[in-house]
Amino acid sequence: MLTLTLMNHTFEIPCDPHEKDRLIEAATLIEDRLEQVPTLKGESKVLMVALNLAYEYLLMKDETVQYTLQLEEQIDETIAQLAGEKQVS
Repeated sequence: MLTLTLMNHTFEIPCDPHEKDRLIEAATLIEDRLEQVPTLKGESKVLMVALNLAYEYLLMKDETVQYTLQLEEQIDETIAQLAGEKQVS
């Protein structure tokens, strides 16, 4: 069990021991982001931070998919080149 406090709210989070450090890191990220939006208050502030984090997540997800596709293409090209070299030998 992990106890976290965000925006003066305490949460008891059931988690495995190996998940605690990552959850603390996530809570710290949220706290940092909340501090970066001093002009908003309460629910608006939380929603803006959530929107920004979700946007960044989706952007990284798309970039990761594109990178994975590029790597697969390079692997396929390398396999094709190696197969061609073996046929010539």
